[in-house]
Amino acid sequence: MTRTRGRAPRGARLLARVPHGHWQTTTFLAGIRAEGWVAPLVVDGPINGDVFVAYAKQQLAPVLRKGET
Repeated sequence: MTRTRGRAPRGARLLARVPHGHWQTTTFLAGIRAEGWVAPLVVDGPINGDVFVAYAKQQLAPVLRKGET
């Protein structure tokens, strides 16, 4: 996010550059237990319902223990 405030000497105008360009979204999914992460997945870009369901069935469900939801 771009800053909306900054500091400059009293009476001087603040001039600063901000990065601009194409932002990319990276999505991280994982299950978490007291022992740590299980079934981590990093996706370049946003995910939709189909991607989440595939992750849950193919990666998360096989590592769940009995009684975990």
